[in-house]
Amino acid sequence: MRINIPRFALFLISVTAFFWFIPNFYTKAFRLDTFYIGGDFSPITKEFVIWETVPGKLTYKNEKGDEFDRIGAQKTLPFMFYNSIDKWGAFPLESVDGKSIAYNEARVGVQMLRVSPRGVSLDALPLFVLFESSPIGASLDMPSDMLLTKRDKVVFIDCASGKINEEKSQSFTEALKNGGVTFPILKASSNPTNLKPFDEGLLFTDSANKLFQLKMVKGAPFVKKMSDTIDKKVLFINVDENERKFLYGLVVTEEDVYINTYKEGLKKLPLSGYDPKTTSLSAYFTPLYQSVMSNDISLENSSPRFTALTKEFDIVREYEKNIPQDIIQKRERISYVLSFLTPFRISQFNAFSNEVLFYVKPASSVFFAVLGIIFALILYITLNFKKRFYVSDLIAVCLTGIPGFITLQIFGSFSKKV
Repeated sequence: MRINIPRFALFLISVTAFFWFIPNFYTKAFRLDTFYIGGDFSPITKEFVIWETVPGKLTYKNEKGDEFDRIGAQKTLPFMFYNSIDKWGAFPLESVDGKSIAYNEARVGVQMLRVSPRGVSLDALPLFVLFESSPIGASLDMPSDMLLTKRDKVVFIDCASGKINEEKSQSFTEALKNGGVTFPILKASSNPTNLKPFDEGLLFTDSANKLFQLKMVKGAPFVKKMSDTIDKKVLFINVDENERKFLYGLVVTEEDVYINTYKEGLKKLPLSGYDPKTTSLSAYFTPLYQSVMSNDISLENSSPRFTALTKEFDIVREYEKNIPQDIIQKRERISYVLSFLTPFRISQFNAFSNEVLFYVKPASSVFFAVLGIIFALILYITLNFKKRFYVSDLIAVCLTGIPGFITLQIFGSFSKKV
């Protein structure tokens, strides 16, 4: 007996495709693993309003687990659903923490920022859009060039010709050095869309781990040092312009998340156990309170943690939401079925990296994976009982389970008699 190399290669390719296709088709076709928890702190009830999303249904609950009706839930979150509340004639909101809230204040006073392990791990190109921050009109025009950061300077490259604007490059490089920047620039970020109310330019850290801002105002460079040396290495910077002008965005280090505010500079979020490699975080900022939801996505069925903060970033309330037991049981059933269908699963993407991966993961349940292999062996022997079959084929089915059985039935054995 010998191996037919072309057929064996076809067997490997087909089995690999099944390891990817079967799990993805099963989960997407039945949508059994779709579940999301979110929440926000209510300035009305002084508790968190939690929403749970399953296919075709959105449920609002209080911290005790009691359900809200949709309108009742939205009335407790005036900054999130300001348009609906305005339609119901509830503005201005009186006596909310002794303050009257008008519709326009609620509309422009909301800002949401997110950061995920995938975003933190992104190693982007050092190429940025730098708008004219003081345009003639009300809108921001897309520039004709791009800003490229190099080891000891910045250069502007014309998008049409690819040529470097030497004069502009030298002017901005000198302004950065005169502003206290120590090259090279380590981590930088800008908001590359012109669909924003104004432009805050480029925020970046230099080799001394100091935070700076670079803007172009009437064609000239504007450089501002935003912080002294940051204690830990900066992994991620976010820029998000908002009419309220409360904060520029986020700065994430190896251990902490900072809010880059206009008035007080960097303010550290009081989060416990934050790990940029595994923690997904969303922050919702309003004129009264700030809500932060963090979740360790490396843990299966992890419990999201909610933190409410004052405008001074002092903790007002903390709450941890456990995943409902019926969702946990449903996920377990999914893992059992998938383990039975295929002993391995191949993923192209995950929540911790921006790369296209070829990640092979064994079945979560060894018992059901063995049952699937036994089932595939019984089927193969039964269907080929009166035919010639080879030990190598049986070994292949033992290693690959149902995907291997299907492949052998479609393309035949990859073994030949000598």
